[in-house]
Amino acid sequence: MLLLVLLVSAGGVLAQKNSRDKLQKQKSGLEKDIANTSKLIEETRKNSKQTTQQIQLIESQIRNYEELEEKTSLELQLLDRDILNKKLKSEQLSKEIDQMKALYARMIYFAYLTRRPSNRLMYLFSSKSFMQAWRRMRYFSEYSAIRKRQLQKIVSTRAEIAKVVEGLEKMRAEKADLIAEQVSNKKALDLQKSEKDKVVKDLKKQEKKLKQDLSKKQKEAADIQRQIKKLIEQEIEASKKKTNVVAVKQNTGNNTTNNKPVADVYRMSPEEARISTTFEGNKGKLSWPVSQGTITSRYGEHPHPVLAGVKVKNNGVDITCPKGTSARAVFDGTISAVITAPNGTRLVMIRHGEYLSVYSNIESTSLKSGASVKALQNIGPVAADENGMYVIHFEIWKEKELQNPEYWLAK
Repeated sequence: MLLLVLLVSAGGVLAQKNSRDKLQKQKSGLEKDIANTSKLIEETRKNSKQTTQQIQLIESQIRNYEELEEKTSLELQLLDRDILNKKLKSEQLSKEIDQMKALYARMIYFAYLTRRPSNRLMYLFSSKSFMQAWRRMRYFSEYSAIRKRQLQKIVSTRAEIAKVVEGLEKMRAEKADLIAEQVSNKKALDLQKSEKDKVVKDLKKQEKKLKQDLSKKQKEAADIQRQIKKLIEQEIEASKKKTNVVAVKQNTGNNTTNNKPVADVYRMSPEEARISTTFEGNKGKLSWPVSQGTITSRYGEHPHPVLAGVKVKNNGVDITCPKGTSARAVFDGTISAVITAPNGTRLVMIRHGEYLSVYSNIESTSLKSGASVKALQNIGPVAADENGMYVIHFEIWKEKELQNPEYWLAK
């Protein structure tokens, strides 16, 4: 029974260790993001003009700290369970060693009673049967070895208890460190929230300008979205015509016609179909469109960081990155189009079978429509905006449907 308890305990400890290792890896990634975002926030502080992007960076940092606090709390819970398991194991081993000591004491006492040959003979002659007498004789012959083994078991169990206690002390020290880390993170989180409140308060004084800037950006974004949709429709139409020609040639020999309407989807070659399947299989594992950066505007509709009652819609994600960062392809594909945006920057579309990835705010690119690209291939440097910030806008499409890029990019 004791062995079963220890085996179950060991299995639970192993599973919790794996969970803790996973949490620590995630925390390490978050700490790296926090360090990178801190550098970007520091860059914005050098700019005397406060912007909504500064708020977005702070909001991103707040999310990082909140997630870090959550992971630390989970790690503390797992550590408490590990400590409990260690205590249970220590208690079980202590009970076992008490039993072994009691047995060893009885063995010593019996050895004392039977130390004289006459006493041993009396013990043998008191047997109720020949078989019992034989077993007692054998016991006498092996008695010394049995006592020795019992003593070894006591020594090894004591060593195991010492090891468990040492592990317990180590875990308690880890817990103290985690609690200190939690306190430090909470202070940093409160500091970020205070800074955000201050910047929001200052920017509210510029409400009129903020509304004008928002209206301008929304118009530019809507124009680009229309261009993207038009290009996707043109590609679908072109692929349908090509497929129709192939279908007609294939059906001519069978005296059949191809009068069925073709679905409004992009028709793929076998190679494109392979890339499309592989792309889909890498959901949640795609490389980021930049080597380093922080998501400062997430996918979907969300409140404006300053303007009360105003919502903004993002068809992708905005990633703020350090100066000198270049955009890169998230997967193998073919350049569908290179568009010049109203502000003079470039937008690059890459087709991955039925999927497309879109990279906006590229300063310049040497890539041309129809060119093949490999994953992580350089597309071009990310351009600086009017506030001196380097922000790439990234989208993923499946045919004419927008996707949330955060579900596709590696964590």
